[in-house]
Amino acid sequence: MAYAYWLRGNFYKALNCLIFATIVFRCDMLLLLCPLALELLLTKSISLCKAIKYCIGPTVLSIGFTIMVDSIMWKKILWPEFEVFWFNSVLNRSSEWGTHSFHWYFTSALPRSLLAAYPLFLLGVLIDRRVLVFVLPVFSFILLYSKLPHKELRFIISSVPMLNLSAAVAANRIFNNRKKTLWKFLNLIMLGLFFISLGCTLVFFLASYDNYPSGNALKDLHQMGHLNNTDELWVHIDTFSAMNGISRFCENDSPWRYSKEEGIPLEEFFRRNFTYLVSEQLDVDGFKCLQHASGFSRVRLQSSLPPIILVKEPKLYIHGNTKIKDIMQINWAGCS
Repeated sequence: MAYAYWLRGNFYKALNCLIFATIVFRCDMLLLLCPLALELLLTKSISLCKAIKYCIGPTVLSIGFTIMVDSIMWKKILWPEFEVFWFNSVLNRSSEWGTHSFHWYFTSALPRSLLAAYPLFLLGVLIDRRVLVFVLPVFSFILLYSKLPHKELRFIISSVPMLNLSAAVAANRIFNNRKKTLWKFLNLIMLGLFFISLGCTLVFFLASYDNYPSGNALKDLHQMGHLNNTDELWVHIDTFSAMNGISRFCENDSPWRYSKEEGIPLEEFFRRNFTYLVSEQLDVDGFKCLQHASGFSRVRLQSSLPPIILVKEPKLYIHGNTKIKDIMQINWAGCS
């Protein structure tokens, strides 16, 4: 919506959309909001006084809205995105979730997400100067975000629509001039890139389909793991499983109960009352591995058809408490 208002010339509405998104949904939108607002001020598309006048109200309302709703849901006074901002930016602890090099967004994330649109977006900026006005704030957003050690594609996914706009401008120019000698050559290259993108998209889709195995593991556990001699079935879900397919939407009602407690030592599990574990660990004391769930591992090329094979391997395991005999009587698939 912010981009739509921006393209239509409704600059204050665009800023208000980004303010709402920053305060309520993702604090990192601040890195897009600031370059865009600065560009609009420098080009005299907006005035500072009017910007303050039109944006101060939505800012206060957005803060009040998110604190009211999230405080009810979390049962404590909370502004979630401020907590995220404090953790990532003020305390600078985002690296605890992993790090990538400064250029990762430009050399890995964007090429994989844009595919054929990546070289076309660069060409679009060169052949139509009007595009630069829209791409520059988005490029600045990615550049600023690159300074954060922890990087994920989802952090900059909001940049993709505007980069695709630039790519579309380039594609349109190439297509309209395809009968000219040089442009005919560019048109052939562009068509080749489109087919490569289609193939890559298909491979990425199939890989992603098998990339969240823990959801399938919990589904299998629900189907096979019912016992007759207990009122409650306690399932511990480790961090890896929670990040790779399991969410609250996967959980069932009674007798199933769930724990996502972090930091439990492996030797501690057998002293707990867990019935099952869904874990990335193959061996856990006091538990027997009952079944594994496979996920995407790598792409393998071969000389026969199909030329590309998606290789899967065990990613996580369902474990049963050895003290509960009924578990061992179920015909599990096994972990070998």
